[in-house]
Formats: sequence, structure tokens, C-alpha cells
Amino acid sequence: DPPQKKVIYITEKELASLPDGAPVYVLSSSNDSAKTQEPLLPTPSSTSFPNGDAPPLTWTPLSSGYPYQPLNPLIPLSPLSFSAPPPFASNFCPPTLRFQYPPPPSNVPFFVSPLPDRPVLPPPAPSNHSTPNPTISSLPKQSKFSCSRDDNSWRGECVFQNVRCTPANEFFEAKGICKFATQLMIKLECDFENCVLGRRERALAGFPSVDAVRPPLKRLESVDIGHENRSVLSKHVRKRPSAKKSEPFAEVDSVTPDHLLNVISEIHRPHSLDDKLGQQRVEVSHKLAHPHRLHPSIWHNEPGEYNSGPACSCKPKYRIGPLHNQFEGETEVPRCRLESNNRDRLYHYRVMVTPTTNFFNHKPTIIPFNGRDYLFDGYSIFLHSPIDDLPPCQLLRFNLLYEFVHLKEEFPENFTVRALDMLTEYVFKELLELLDLNWRPHGVDTGCPVVHLLPRFVRRLGNSAELLSANVILDYWMRQAQLPLIEASDLPTIRRMPNSEWSAHIDDLRGTLAWKPGAKPPAIRIDQLDRLSSYPSASSSSMYSSSAARLPTFPMLVHMTFTPMKLSLSRDPQYKSVLKNYLKLLYLMVNKPRISAEDRNQLSVLTNKLDSMDHSGVHRREITVELSCEGFYRTGIRPDLAQFALNMASFVTHVRCIMSLKSLEARLNYQFRDKSILHQALTHPSYRRTDFGTNQDHFQNTLTSCGPRTIEYGDKLQLYKKWRKKGLSKMIRVMSFMPKQHEERSKIYGNERLEFLGDAAIEIIARQSLVLFSSIHLFFMFPDLPEGNLDAYRQALVQNQHLADLALRLGLHKHLLYTHSVDFCHDSTYIYARSDAFEAVMAALALDGGLEVVDRIFGAVLFGDCERIHRVWARIPPHPLQVEHPDGDREWVLKVPMFKKLVDLEERLGIHFKHLRVLARALTVRKTGYNIYTLGDNQRLEFLGDSLLKYVTTDYLYRHFPRHHEGHLSLLKNSLVNKYTQATVCSELGLDQFIIRREENSLTISSIPEEATASAARKQQNVKNKADLLEAFIGALYVDKDITWVERFCQVCFWPRLVEFILKQEWNDPKSKLQQCCLTFRSLNEDPELAHYKVLECAGPSNDREHKVGVYFRKDLLAVGVGRSVQSAEMDAAKNALEAHQDSFKQLDFQRSVISKRYRQPYIAKMLNKLKSWDESLVDKFVGDVPEDGRGGTDTAEFPSKRKRYESDEDLIVRKLTDSDMELEDGSP
Repeated sequence: DPPQKKVIYITEKELASLPDGAPVYVLSSSNDSAKTQEPLLPTPSSTSFPNGDAPPLTWTPLSSGYPYQPLNPLIPLSPLSFSAPPPFASNFCPPTLRFQYPPPPSNVPFFVSPLPDRPVLPPPAPSNHSTPNPTISSLPKQSKFSCSRDDNSWRGECVFQNVRCTPANEFFEAKGICKFATQLMIKLECDFENCVLGRRERALAGFPSVDAVRPPLKRLESVDIGHENRSVLSKHVRKRPSAKKSEPFAEVDSVTPDHLLNVISEIHRPHSLDDKLGQQRVEVSHKLAHPHRLHPSIWHNEPGEYNSGPACSCKPKYRIGPLHNQFEGETEVPRCRLESNNRDRLYHYRVMVTPTTNFFNHKPTIIPFNGRDYLFDGYSIFLHSPIDDLPPCQLLRFNLLYEFVHLKEEFPENFTVRALDMLTEYVFKELLELLDLNWRPHGVDTGCPVVHLLPRFVRRLGNSAELLSANVILDYWMRQAQLPLIEASDLPTIRRMPNSEWSAHIDDLRGTLAWKPGAKPPAIRIDQLDRLSSYPSASSSSMYSSSAARLPTFPMLVHMTFTPMKLSLSRDPQYKSVLKNYLKLLYLMVNKPRISAEDRNQLSVLTNKLDSMDHSGVHRREITVELSCEGFYRTGIRPDLAQFALNMASFVTHVRCIMSLKSLEARLNYQFRDKSILHQALTHPSYRRTDFGTNQDHFQNTLTSCGPRTIEYGDKLQLYKKWRKKGLSKMIRVMSFMPKQHEERSKIYGNERLEFLGDAAIEIIARQSLVLFSSIHLFFMFPDLPEGNLDAYRQALVQNQHLADLALRLGLHKHLLYTHSVDFCHDSTYIYARSDAFEAVMAALALDGGLEVVDRIFGAVLFGDCERIHRVWARIPPHPLQVEHPDGDREWVLKVPMFKKLVDLEERLGIHFKHLRVLARALTVRKTGYNIYTLGDNQRLEFLGDSLLKYVTTDYLYRHFPRHHEGHLSLLKNSLVNKYTQATVCSELGLDQFIIRREENSLTISSIPEEATASAARKQQNVKNKADLLEAFIGALYVDKDITWVERFCQVCFWPRLVEFILKQEWNDPKSKLQQCCLTFRSLNEDPELAHYKVLECAGPSNDREHKVGVYFRKDLLAVGVGRSVQSAEMDAAKNALEAHQDSFKQLDFQRSVISKRYRQPYIAKMLNKLKSWDESLVDKFVGDVPEDGRGGTDTAEFPSKRKRYESDEDLIVRKLTDSDMELEDGSP
């Protein structure tokens, strides 16, 4: 009898201390594994079982969850010196499996070997490559290589000064600058195509078609569904059923594999299912019923399919852009000369990745040649056009942020385009099964793919490297593919081997990929080869036992796999609901002043429920599978090559996206200096997790089957704390950061921040164009335009629907990158995505080229089809007051006594206007009316100044707050541009003392009255008047000067106030702050109780009415507020409530604790004192980065895309003072 194997549980430290040759393998971290039988694809009966009789296979459906999961008992291990009792009895035997398909006809064997027993190999080259002996008289041991395999830390990181190819004169001949294949190379390529690439077709030649065995699912085609019908759509745009369950669904719920195909064929319309879960079960069952599936727990890929349904559910009109393999500007690429390296037309780049974690492990893929080892070192990419300005490709994998970059390198000579294409097809299609990968232009089946790839096998020679020629790679991989994993003739010898010898024999096979042509999936990683797992037990049938006694069985290939995330416990609706309630209750208990016994009991119930679901095993994530190694062939490829190849799909997509931007730049008539900012403007935040370059489920399935077994994950908390934007606690912590003194590129992914800036840029362009039109231009464009309707016209220009239409005119929808999910199947979501992308592109133009470029392009998009209107838009005339005196009107100071007082204001401000009448108009209130001095009041300048202030504020916040998301930036902007802040600045500057009014039929300068006994309503009206006055002054400053003066004015008068807002946590209005405090009192299963407001009293005339409002929470009156309007009274009531009940709101204590932990109290007091006295050293920190002769801030081109993008928080703190938060070193505790 074979020795009994045990299941033991040891720590990682104990496992690491075991000797290398110990016969042990890890099942899973959850002490869980799955043992199964022979693969579902039967092997030739003549070699497995006598008389052509296969052993009986059975299937036992589970009682819950997905009804077609296999049973997963533990796999017994080999005995060790220390052991623990197994969880099952020693005579435990799992039930055998039975598959529902009948065996094929006796004259059509399953998977007839496509190769003879001893294939006739191509003749070896005389001296340029080594050939393994095809005749094996003894066990085929793996060759031991000369150099140390652990000395490969340089892989993927070393940049070589010189690179040369291994000599291959018999295979290539030079003709000019190109090299062409000789007859020997052509014969090698033909042999590779026949022996390797044609293997799958020959293996499946004797089988009926898949559709004949497994009828395809009949799905509804995607149709255009109106906005009003969205509620009746499921995720995949399929109609949901009525409340009454239909009869087919009842059958699906109780179906077994024996009649699975019959049930599927009876389901003609997906709306027979009553929910998405039922539809998913049918889709999963359909995948499990594939006749060539290797194992029920190993997921395979099918063209155009996810694991749980169709890959694309987009409407036909939205099937455009990179997600649907459509890249604007791509046309058919003329075919390269197949038997040449085409050096005269191809551009070569080396692809490198940083960091190299999980890409280059300690056991690399190696190809021996001439007694030396050549290690896999990534991929080379060959393009038909140069990509010198390609920004880095950022990919999020394993909670680590990787950056793929291209590097120019010497052109390798020893290859042909045909060889590259065959190597690519073998790796990406035959092994990795990336069936949706298509690197040809959309709709083109001829010509060349847009890229050619070459796997790099390198031998390092100091600062130089020797690159393996393509002929050696073809020859080695072809010979490996012809070697069975275990020869049938070696089985008796293997059975007699001691454990130590067997472990040494398979040492070089562990971790490599095994290939079974025609299976689904075709290749899996070998985690262990176990020659004892297939011994028959006492419960086996007598026929099987007698057969096994006469014929030694093949060793079992052990493979550790995972259930896809979509089908695991974390995606189960019931589990997600319980987990959400659990986390919600935890958060509420943290913020509650007192935790009740009911809360504790409820938390205990949820905890027990989560534990029971975790241990139920219904949706187990980690599974260990055993398969007979019969029918598997070697590849010589390890997971490092598979890992790099999978991510090359994303890199190629990135290259195609950047190259397609040339079409957009041509349409804009502007070439970006930094293309990464344009690429970011077209990237939706949802794209980060789905950036796989192909079908995302195909990527994940292949990574699980062929990728590295052991993954080193990054710190998820550290990674996502910079990107996470939801949650009150997160908002409070982010809002505690001080601004950067110098600009810094944000690490936040997506175009949301750019959209925030672009919204302000479009608004200012629209407003300045509307405001500054002279009477002649208004006659042509808006002959009857009243001043009060300017804002209505501005809103029409910047509304989302209009911006989405402008995005269509620019063709931005052809470049959008977003998640391929159900959200973008609806019109409203897609319209918002287009409008946001348009605003983000305008922001990218402003950062890269300035507002002048935005003005030109925005006008061209608006009125480019009408030359006359576009000419009026583009040629904005000067202000009417500037037209009368182009050289200035300072002489009016001597003619008009009223203007002499304005000179005093100029001296106070330090700003001298060229056109003093423009300043006078800014100070002329509406009641003054028309006069010959100002030609009107300040209403239009106020309209312009409001937009100017918002834009320069938005621009500053975008550049100097890199850690803030769009919502956080909006809070800071609102705190700066609200009427209270503006009124404060107006009073400090004394603008309210120079109001031009009409008194007794003459113009005089007076001030806004400040009465100590004035009512609250009157005081609030004065605040509004002062804010309007300041906005009009900013508009006048822009008309007389330019936007750089507006920026400098805000840098001195506005930006320093951010210190107070941040340190005092006054960036939120009182009503919002009160609602946040009230939300912390809600219970788990109750609707949140919010503060509500009630008007208590309303008194006074209609033009000066005073409102008294009370704020209530849980029927208790918290405070009362007074204001000129109901809204202002509510704000005053909320403010009073926060002051009166601050001890009851735990949230306020949390906000104060965040500030006290981040900054020392002396630092806070010092900064507030500087702000109170308006210390010059504090103001200089906001204006020190502005050159005297130009625009403020560092130009975008001066900090490339890679600068400071991936610094950690610790790195930022230790940087110089001029490049960090303002005096953060002095303020940090």
C-alpha cells in the first residue's frame, strides 16, 4: 500500500525553514482544497484504461449556491516528520464524478495526439544552437544550467549600453540594412507553425462542434432604450421579468448537470428570470457545460464573454472608442515583409516596468543556448511609427502602482516579422487564451497588426547584453512543446523512485506552464506533481482497481486556483448586505455619545452571521485542483513571462490611445507639449480598475491559471488613502492639509479635478465674450440683449447637454476611457461623461497653452461653421471707455474733481489704472444710472468679476492642493468666493468708502453706511453690496490690465485666508456642518434624522423684510436665526445651534482633534497671528512663486508627468521648505 499522506497546519515561518527538497506543497491559506478526478476532457482510452472502458464519473450537485460546483474535500499530503491528525477519517474517499456527455464513437478517439511517438524534428543547426537528444532511453531529466538562477536581480532594471544578438548566420542573411530569413529559418518557421500552432485544430478534429454539444444561449440583443424605460432594464440591458415567477425559472433553480442542456435550450428569452442572480446562474452554468472544459473549478475564456455573461452590453450607438477596439486615425497598416526584420520601416523600443515586484521572480524563464543561460527580461515592441513623446502607462495591480515606460535601444537584427507574429500567437492565444485580443485596426483583417512583440531573453555581459535570436526561441519552444509532461514509458520507474529522487526530478517542472492543446483553458501552472494521489482506494470499483494494478497511473498535476471575484462570497448579494450593515453599525457606534446594549447585541448578531457565511464554503475563493498529467505537454515557460505578456496588452492599448490623440490634436489645431494631461482629461475615474487592454475576465482568469502563484501585495490602506474621497472622516482629514507653496502634480487618478478647473475656464471665456462686446458687435449677435439676461445666455453655453454636444463636435467620444459596465449603457450617464470630458479637455488646454488657446478653440467649436459669427466672437473689441481714449484717460483727473478721490484709492491699493473711468464705473452702483463719465453702472463688470474670481481661485486650488478631490476643492473655493469673504476684503481695502452715487442731480463719492443699530437684515444687505462692489473692482482690474493682475490681487488679498479656514475648520457652511453632526446620531436600520427648519416669524415691509427661523432636531428646538431672507436666517440658526450645542456633537471634537494631531498649538497660534496682522512673510509664501515678468506659477511643461507623482507622504515631509506645505515642519507634532 502507498504511504499515508497527512494534512498539517504550519506557520509561514515554519514553512520557510523546510529544506528545498521536502515533499510538501501548500494547499491554501484557508485550510481548504478541492480534490477532483480525471479532467473533464477524457484522454485517449487506449493509454488510460484497458478495453477502452473509462472509469465511471459522477457529479454531485451542492444544495445551495451555484448548483454545479464540485465537491472540494481536502487532499491528503505526504507524511512528514511532524504531523497532525487529518480532519477526515483515513478511509475517507470523495465521490467520483459523472459527466453528462456520452463518450465519442469508438472510431473517433478523444484528443488524438497530434504528434507521433517520436516526432521527426528539424535538423539541428551546425553550431548556432544546442539540440536536446530526441531519443530518451532513461528518464528525461531537466538540464542543470551553468549560471546561478538566483543571481538575476538585474532583470527588468538594468539599462544596457550595448545590445547585440546571438550569432545566427545560418538563419539570416543581410541585404542592405535589413536581414532576411534563409531557407533554414523558413523551414524552422514552417515546422513551428505545423507542430505548435496547428496543434489545437488537430486535437479537436474528431469532436463535434461546441454548439452541437452545448446549445448557445439565446439572449436579447442590445437595443436603444429610452431614458423613461431605464427602470425595467437589468445590468446587461435585458428586460426584467414581472413579479410572477415563470415556469422556466423554477426549473433552472433545481437543475442538475444531467439535464442542464435541456433546460438551457428551453429558456428562449432571458426575461424568464426574475432577477440578475438567476440570470447569472444560467450564464455560469452555460460556461461550466463547455465540453472541452479542463475542470469545473478552473475558469476558461470564451470570445466576447465574461464569466457571468456577455462582455459588452453597450447600445450600438455607444460601441465606439478604445473600449471597443476603435482608435481614431488607425488605418490598415501595409503588410511588412514576412521573412525580413523590416529595419527600414519598424521602430524598436524596449518596455520596462517599475517597480519590478511580482514581474521578475527568483525563478525566471530560461532558454539554454551554447551552454549559457538566457533569462527572460521583458518584451521589445516594434511599431510602424515613432512614439518618442509617449507618457508612462500606469497600471494598478496587486495594490501596487506600476509604471510601464518605453526606452530606445539598439535594433535587434536576428528575427523576422513572421517569427514575431508566431511567437505572439503562441503565447497570447494558444497559451494565455486571450481570445478578445485584436491588435489590428477596427474592421480590418488584412495587413500588419499595429505592433509586433519580441520576448527578450538576455545574457548580461557587464554593461552590455546579448539578446537571444528569434530562431533559438522558436526552436526551443517547439522542442519543449513536443515533450509530454510525463512519458508513459517512464511510469514504472517513477513509481519505484524514492521521494527525494522524485522531488529532484520534478524540481524544474514546478512553476512552469503545462499545455494541453484544445482544452479550456489550454495552459495552467504546475504547482506540484504528485505521483501518489491517484492510487485507488478500497471504495473504488473493482474494474478500476484491477486496471490500476496492471497499469501504473500518471502523476497528478496539482494546481492552486481561485474562484472569480464576481462569483465569490464577496460578491454575494446577501453577504454584501450583511457586511454593509456591519460596517455601518461600527461607524455609528464610533460617533455615538453613548453605546446602548441593543447596539452591542446587534453587532454580535452581524458578526456571527458573517462568520457563518465565511465558513460555509459555498462561495469558496481558494481551491486546490488535481488533474492527471496525461495529455499535458511542457512549455519551458514560467509565470514571469505570462505576467509580463498579460500586462503588455494594457501597454499596447495605451500606445494606441496616445497615437490616436494625434487625430484629436489635428482637429483642435493645437499640439500638446505634455500629452499625459490630455490623456488624463479623457480618462474617467472608473477606468483605473478595468485597464486591462482586453476582456477583463479573460485577464483575471489567465492570471489565475498562468500567473505567479505567490503574489506580493502592496499596502491597500496606504495606496487608496490618497484616492479615496468618500466619507466624512476622509473629508475632514484631507481638508486639514495646508497648500503647497509650489505647484505639484496630483496623484489622483481620472479627470475629475481637470473637470473642476475646466468648468471655471469655460465660464470665464463665455462671460468675458458676452460682457466685452461693444454696441456694434451686440448689434450683429445680440441686437436686443438686456444686461439682465447675460447670465441666462452664459448658462445656456455651459449647461451639460450643450457641452456634451460640443464634445461630439470635437469627437471626444472616440477617445473616452471609462469602465465597460452597465452605468454607461444609459444616455444620461454617457452625456455627463462627455460633458465632463469636454470641460477637462478645456482645462488641459488652459494648463498646457493658456486661456488664449481655450478661447480660440472654444469659439471655433461654437461658431466654426459660421465664419461671420466666429469672427465676431474671436475679435473681442475693447471696452467702450477704452475705445474713446485708447492711450488712457488720466487727464480726466484734472477735469473732474470727483476723480481726484479715486487717485487716493489707487495710492492706497498700489494699483494705478490706465483708464481711470473704468475704475469709476466699477464703483458706480446701479441706482446712479447712466452718466457721461462712466457710461453706465457696475452691473456688467460685477458679472465679469464674479467669473474671474472663481477662475483664478479654481486655478490656484488645482495647482497647490494636489491631495484634494473635486468635492474638497469646491469646499475651499466656496469658502473663498462667498459674499462674506468678499465683503471682508472689500472693507479691508476701503472700497466701500468710494461709492459713486447720484445725490441732488450730481455725482458724489460716499460710503456704504454702517449703523450700529441696523437690523440683521440690513447688515446682510450691506454684505451683499460690498461683495458686488469687490467683484466689479476685479472686473475693472481685468479690463484695464490683464488676468495676471487679478491673480496677484487674489494672491495678496484672498489666498492667505485659506490658513484660517483650514486651521479653524471653517471651510464648510453652518447648515452642512450641522447636518453632518446630526447624521452621527442615526441608528442602523432607521432612516437618518436630519435637522429641519421652520419659519417662526416674518416682519417688516416687502423691501426690507426680516425672517426669524428655528432649527429643530428630533422635535427639539436647537436655536433661532434671523435674516433678510429665509435662507440667510436658516444659515444664522445653524450657526447659533453649533455654538450652543457644541458639547453634544462629537463630530466637532473629531474635527478639532484632526487639526491638533497634525499641527502643534504654538504653530496654529503663530499662523493665526500672522494672518491677523497680515504679516508680509505669510503673504510672500503665496506670491513667492510668481515671476515679475509673467504669469504666476510653474508652467506645466516644466514639471514632466513623472515628476513627484509617486512620492510617499514621508518623502513629501522631508523635502525642502520651499517645496512642501507651508511651514509644515514647524507645525507638525
